[in-house]
Amino acid sequence: MYYIFGDIHGCLDKLVFLYDQVKKQILNDDTLIFLGDYIDRGKYSYEVIEYLLRIRETRRKVVFLIGNHERMLLDYIEGNDAGGNYLYNGGAETRQGYIDRFGSFHIPEKHMEFFHGLIYYFEGDDFIAVHAGLDPRVNKLEAQTAEDMVWIREKFYRAQFRFAKTVIFGHTPTYHLHGKWGVPYVDEARNIIGLDTGAVYGARLTCMAWPEKKFFQA
Repeated sequence: MYYIFGDIHGCLDKLVFLYDQVKKQILNDDTLIFLGDYIDRGKYSYEVIEYLLRIRETRRKVVFLIGNHERMLLDYIEGNDAGGNYLYNGGAETRQGYIDRFGSFHIPEKHMEFFHGLIYYFEGDDFIAVHAGLDPRVNKLEAQTAEDMVWIREKFYRAQFRFAKTVIFGHTPTYHLHGKWGVPYVDEARNIIGLDTGAVYGARLTCMAWPEKKFFQA
């Protein structure tokens, strides 16, 4: 069984509440997958990373994907954010959280190791987990670009195309896909499932058990 978590965005309370629900179901051989965007916009990005690190210490199989917000943070740290895109798009809250913790903007080594260790996708027998989606015009998964996997929107979820394996993604709040806050997006025609149910916008944080397609929410 797989347990796949949508975008957290610094919403610590929702993450703790949701994980407390889900962990009662998890067996030792099950895999947890987090779809990225752990940080930014919400107030508790530092604390979310600490909590995720603790989960990793206690679970045998945990997969952390990279989201566009982690990618922006790394670009910001590396000096590749000349336009200030990161701070404008929710990074200011994350930066302030680390300043509050350390007195200056400092990301501890274990957090940097976490960010640098994030991967772009996870492929199962019958699904692909990725932060933003896939370009349907690219036939081979390994040929997908990093840019698309963390940033793609309409050309993925509006494409007149059905993916062979179910693509499970976050990134785009599901409200923008079907007009309902807090509700997962299940598109049978395209074979895609969206799990960013808008936690940081006052809606829900979602985890899906796969292949059951059972949803847990906080």
